Order: sequence, then C-alpha cells, then structure tokens
Amino acid sequence: MKIISFRRLIEFTKKNFFILIRDKQSLFSIIILPVVIVIILGFVIAGLSGGTNAVRVKMGIHIPENLSSKYGNVIEKAAKNSGISPILAEHPDQIREMIIDGETQIGLSASASEITFYYDQSFGQYNNYLMILQSFMADDINQRLSGIPRFVGIEPVKVETGVSLTVIGFIVPGVVAMAIIMVGVYGMAITLATHKQSEVIKRFIVTPVKGSEYVISIAINRYWPSLISTFLTLNVSGWIFSTSYDVKWIPFITIITTGLILAFGIGTMLSLAFKDLWTTMSFITVILVIMMLFSNVYYPFSIMPEYMRVIGHLFPITYFAAGFRYSLGIEGMFLSRFITINVVFALCGFLLLFIGGKLLFRFERK
Repeated sequence: MKIISFRRLIEFTKKNFFILIRDKQSLFSIIILPVVIVIILGFVIAGLSGGTNAVRVKMGIHIPENLSSKYGNVIEKAAKNSGISPILAEHPDQIREMIIDGETQIGLSASASEITFYYDQSFGQYNNYLMILQSFMADDINQRLSGIPRFVGIEPVKVETGVSLTVIGFIVPGVVAMAIIMVGVYGMAITLATHKQSEVIKRFIVTPVKGSEYVISIAINRYWPSLISTFLTLNVSGWIFSTSYDVKWIPFITIITTGLILAFGIGTMLSLAFKDLWTTMSFITVILVIMMLFSNVYYPFSIMPEYMRVIGHLFPITYFAAGFRYSLGIEGMFLSRFITINVVFALCGFLLLFIGGKLLFRFERK
C-alpha cells in the first residue's frame, strides 16, 4: 500500500497553485507581511539604539602605580586584544566621570585583589556587546596571569565583501526568521481551519486523495512565495537600514527550506486543535508571541536568567534564527551543528505533515 501517490500529489499541487494565484489577497499577505514586520520593528529598534551606526566603543582604564608593571601590561594587552585602544585614567573617579560625560562607554579599575568593570547603561542595545566584551577581557586577564599557555589563538579575519555589523543588521535576520516561521505557521493553520469550517475537507474524504497528499500540496504552494518574500525582505532592509551580509547561498536556501517545512508541519498540527477559525488564530498568536520573546531575537540569552534560557532552547525559532544568521555570515556556528539543525527540522516537519494530514481527514470523518 502506497503512503503517497506522487502522480496524484503533482496533479493536486497544480490545482492548488492556480487556486493560490487566484487568491491574490492570500498571496499578497504571504509575500508582503514579513517585509512590513521588518520595516516596523526595524525603525523602532533603530530609533531606540541608533542601530544603523557601526559599533564603536571607547574604554577607560585605571591601573594604580603600586601594582606591578606586569599586571598593568596584562590588562592593557587584554583590552587591545578586544580591539580597543584604552584611555588611561589617573584615578578611579575619572573612569566614572568619563562614562558619565560620554567620553567612554566602558571602564576598568584595577586593584591588588580585584578588577572592577563599569559600563554605560544608556548605551541601549549595545549593552549586550559590552557584557560580552567584559567577559572576554576577564577570561583573557585570568589566562595571562595564570601563566597557562594559550592553545587557541584569536586573530582578526578580514572580510572582503563589505559586511558592516550594526545592531539593526544583527537583529533584522532574527526578525526575518521569526516572520518566516510566523507566515508558515499562520498560512497552513488558517488555510486548513478555513477549509474545515467551509467543509471543503469533507468533500475530499470520499475521493482517493489522502490527507498527507492534500496537506503537502498546500505546503508546496506556500513555499515559493515565502522564498520570494525572504529575498524581498532582506533587500528592503538593506535599502532602508543600510544592512549588508556575506550570504552563503547553499546554507541560506537550505535553512529557509527546512525551516518552512517545520513551520508548515507545526501549522498543520495546530489547526487540529480547534474547529473554529478565530480560536485557532488566537491560540497561534499566543504561541508565536511566547516563542518570539524567548528565541534570542529581541532579548539576548546573555541578559536572561537561566530558566528562561532553558525555555528558549525548547523553541525551534531559536535554532532557526541562529542558522539564518550563520547563512548570512554574521554568526559563527559549527557546520555539524548547522547540518543537525536542518536534518531535525526536515524530519520533524515531514513527520508532522504526514501525521497531521492523516489525522485531519480522520477527524473530519467523525
């Protein structure tokens, strides 16, 4: 017994294609919704953080005269390794004064027993960068003072494609990733809920069409406008917010494809929860908002408590956003992890589509 008939799937996909083309409102929303989301949130984020400007940080350092020259040299080298030319201060109070006056954004004051970091909280979205910088410098200083030889060296790599990382440039891919998942989940769930409410599915039950064929054909016809929307959104963000990326095309297409497959599968399963269209939409909205808040898109993991990080790692948007940034060349990731994410997305997505389609027809028979 065949699980799916490819000939029937192809024919059914063709029919759904022409239905989607005639439904201009649905097609327009699939393509334009991510663009609108990115533009609105982009202006909000850029306005709050000055995010269209490249990150430039100045650091003040105070090293008492009674400390050994070796101690002072270690601190200065740690600062320079972080890409900062430190400004030397004569006393600790001068560090705080420079931060208050806006001359520096981060400061370091050393003593014989401790090192104190100061930073400007009004620096907006860059605070996450300052915290990462502080952690990196502390680790570097500890390593140098311990005398343990450095086994892994860090050297700058010149990017020739003209990538300029800004706050908005880092957040836009996360917003796009969230919008892609949102449109995929919404598109499938609302379409299936509408078909259930109008009793379209009941008509297919008496035909040879299988539930999996029906669901997959709808997913295929929502894939290509979502792909077009992704390209359009990135180009619009580049034009409005001056973002630029070093796109790795094979990983880029791969992560979008597997992410959409999973989104379609999730949307199919969520459509089974309720018969009413508006109840389905309300439930999906709540789920997507929760996923968005915990997904390392707006609020970085570095400022979240531990339990929130655990919750965030349970949601697929977290991994999709990380893989999407990796494909755009702005976030590091091991290739093995990227492959694992895509394999899991694809397998889970197809499984949800098959199971969801089968259950959809079974529930409608009752």
